[in-house]
Amino acid sequence: MKKIAFSIFLLFSCAAYADELADANKLLENKSYPQALELYKKLAQSGNAEAQFHLGEMHLYGEGVAIDAARAEQWFAQASKAGNKNADAALALIANRIKRKADIDYYVNAYDGSDVALSKFKCAAPTIPQLSKNKRQIKEVAGSVDAWMDCYNGFVSNLNSLQPSGKAIPSDIEALMNEQEFEQAKKRMDAAYARVIAEGQEQAMKISAQRDAWYASTEAYVVNENKKVQTENDMSELERSRNANTPQWVTWAVPNK
Repeated sequence: MKKIAFSIFLLFSCAAYADELADANKLLENKSYPQALELYKKLAQSGNAEAQFHLGEMHLYGEGVAIDAARAEQWFAQASKAGNKNADAALALIANRIKRKADIDYYVNAYDGSDVALSKFKCAAPTIPQLSKNKRQIKEVAGSVDAWMDCYNGFVSNLNSLQPSGKAIPSDIEALMNEQEFEQAKKRMDAAYARVIAEGQEQAMKISAQRDAWYASTEAYVVNENKKVQTENDMSELERSRNANTPQWVTWAVPNK
């Protein structure tokens, strides 16, 4: 009888633990970290492998507690020993985080946007004179400016393709980051992109201003030259008209006295 009663107690006990685990999982899903942490601690100390695994996760990713990779590894090790397969993968993740620490730190603390800067595109700076005096020169200048603008637009398109921030982080590195690291990396990338965009736009505005000044002076020159040509044509026509209407004088032979 006592044996049966004990078995019934165990059944109720397991059911209660199952309910608490479900509650803890729900709290974690809803990001109610302090409440989830308390329930997981209670269950983990009773030997629940899943609770031990989730405690490891919370310490690894800083959910409700300070990030503590060493403490996370301890919980994962306990869960793994109890047969939790996810804990084995988590231990491998921690090992990879240690191995790729420099890569993670680069995006979190050192990323400067140099990989997407305008200089990376090697856009050939156009040579823009004060003005051009013939069709060949105009074509050459216009072509070099258009080529630079096409290159610049490629730079802009590339930056647009990297939105939202964080998209450019390699997936294998992103998978190793905790939430705080990823958010910090995105903020740093936002700042770097803003700086790169400002530098690119400054250069584009400078070249656009040079192009506009060249265009204005060249246009003025062409208009003036056309006027001169027209004036010369008018004068030639006037001269032809004058010559055509010049009377033919008779040459008199003066007799000798």
